[in-house]
Amino acid sequence: MRTAMNGNRLRQEDGERMRKFAGSERGVALITALLLLVLLGGISLVAMNYSSMDISRNKKYVQSREAFYMAEAGIQKALYLLNYDGSENSPGYASNGMTAVINSLVTDNASDLTNVSFNGGTYDVTVQDNDDGDGNTAADVDNTVILLATGTRNDVTVTIRALIGRTLYKAKHAITTQGNLGGAGSFTVSGSNGSVHSNGSVDISGSANTITQGATATFVCEGEGCVAGGVAPESIPIVSPSAFASYANYKLKTDGTIYEVATGITYSQANPGADWIGSDAGSTNGQAKFGAWSYSSGGGGYWKVNSATQAANGMYYSEDDVKVQNTPSGWETTILSEGYIDFSAGGDIVNYKNASHTADIQNLFLVAKTDIEFSGNPSNVIEGIIACQEQLSVSGTVSLQGYVVSADIADAENLVSPESTISGNMSIEYNGDTVAPFLSNKVVVMDWKEI
Repeated sequence: MRTAMNGNRLRQEDGERMRKFAGSERGVALITALLLLVLLGGISLVAMNYSSMDISRNKKYVQSREAFYMAEAGIQKALYLLNYDGSENSPGYASNGMTAVINSLVTDNASDLTNVSFNGGTYDVTVQDNDDGDGNTAADVDNTVILLATGTRNDVTVTIRALIGRTLYKAKHAITTQGNLGGAGSFTVSGSNGSVHSNGSVDISGSANTITQGATATFVCEGEGCVAGGVAPESIPIVSPSAFASYANYKLKTDGTIYEVATGITYSQANPGADWIGSDAGSTNGQAKFGAWSYSSGGGGYWKVNSATQAANGMYYSEDDVKVQNTPSGWETTILSEGYIDFSAGGDIVNYKNASHTADIQNLFLVAKTDIEFSGNPSNVIEGIIACQEQLSVSGTVSLQGYVVSADIADAENLVSPESTISGNMSIEYNGDTVAPFLSNKVVVMDWKEI
């Protein structure tokens, strides 16, 4: 009996211990669960905070990229203004020179470059001189400047820095025209760059011509030697004769006088056909130098060379039209004209090269503000560059080594009209090695980065 009672008591004690143990486990589990909930809550708060920060960062990043594209739009607008005028012709504002670009591009085009609304934000463009070594930030000496464009989207700004410049023109073709080009006869275009290109159309008649590297056109190219039409337009410079007037040996004035740069003497005639007399107390006779030259005020005024003797070698800058009808054999000359040049002489002609000038200046042969017509039958090969602002024509048995280019900015002069032409037995050889002293008509981006 006692044994049974003792057994019951032991079982009751064991049960009580089990209940206490079970209660203790439930307490531990509850505490553990609470701790886990607190931990998970903390993790959730951290995650939510991080997510909120990440969303904010992503928003800022998106806005910064939007601001970048706005700044880029500002750069592109400035480049367009520099490269194109109101008639979509090149160059644009860059034709004023890079010093003017530094000082006036933004003020003259404020509505296009200052606080311009664009795609939900704004952009602003400024211009700075690069470090060109002249110590003057308001003047340019190397045809290179810096465009700074800042794009703003809400409170986020991004600035782009673009280094831009106008490079020296290097012809890709022996003959390049902005307007239409016609061809006829048995002409020859040869050399490693012996090609023809028009930013208009090319129309070549006959089949006796040779164009070693072929002809191309931006519009239509038809005839012997044509390779393709519909090609991209080429950059063509607008060459100004006055830009090289400082290199001239002699200046042909609109008042009928000739100014000799080296001596400062002005030569004049008492009447047309009379001797040329110098201004140094009237004692200098200029006939030996200028006897072949005469001036006519008729027809708008023009200078003429028409003699096999008495024409001094040198570079001539004329304020009026120039006609060359007869020249001394072997005459060394370069002619710059503010009007047209009508060159039809048959004597041997040599491109004048002043040893003190750089090679690019020495390469100039004929440069006109309007038309150039070059014909005749010289027996020698003439080296150099022929360039005009309107139309040109090369014919006869002229042989050239170099290139010719016409900008076709107008058709005001009727010497060559309505389009440029090459014809006869003329020949031109070009190997891409003739450097020029004039700039391309478009600026190019040399470096571009976000700052």
